[in-house]
Amino acid sequence: MTYKRIPESDWADCDEQLTLREARAVFYRRNGFGPDGGAHDRRWTPLACRDLKVYLPNFKWRRRALPLHDLHHVITSYQFSPHGEFQVAAWEFAAGRYPNMLSTCFCLPLVCMGAAVIPRKTFAAFVRGRHSKTLYFALDPDALLDRTVGDVRREYLPAGAVSARPRDWGAFVLLVAMSSVVLMIPFVGLSALWLMWR
Repeated sequence: MTYKRIPESDWADCDEQLTLREARAVFYRRNGFGPDGGAHDRRWTPLACRDLKVYLPNFKWRRRALPLHDLHHVITSYQFSPHGEFQVAAWEFAAGRYPNMLSTCFCLPLVCMGAAVIPRKTFAAFVRGRHSKTLYFALDPDALLDRTVGDVRREYLPAGAVSARPRDWGAFVLLVAMSSVVLMIPFVGLSALWLMWR
């Protein structure tokens, strides 16, 4: 899996009359995925960012969450790129908690990365998420696939631009702090091991 740079206007102008199923197929095709985006591949799957590629097991929780995560890309228009993943992560955490703790821990570090690299866009995605609903807890996610992109956007996203309130700033700072702690855990663990074996 590699990130393919798609001009933002190409995806932001996604035809809202397409069904979610059709729009997701376009998303997969433009980014070089298979028909299901790799969600049902039980083998090891690559996690890539530019020239860095790390292979991770395609865990069951990931196979369940990935199709809905990809639909979040479709309805929010955030690209499949490092910056787009930072924005989607911030949006998803604000819109509603992740389905399980493992997916939470896996995605949480992306928030502080986004806050460091693209702070304004990451915060804007977070504030937008605070006025949105996540698809992770939709009663019948498969039924959404036959609805139009525009219809789902109207139900799950705010109608227009949203303004940040003081409590949004507080919630964002708390999330970034939690994200930083999770990101540091491996480094702290490795440092502790190094000190033990000195």
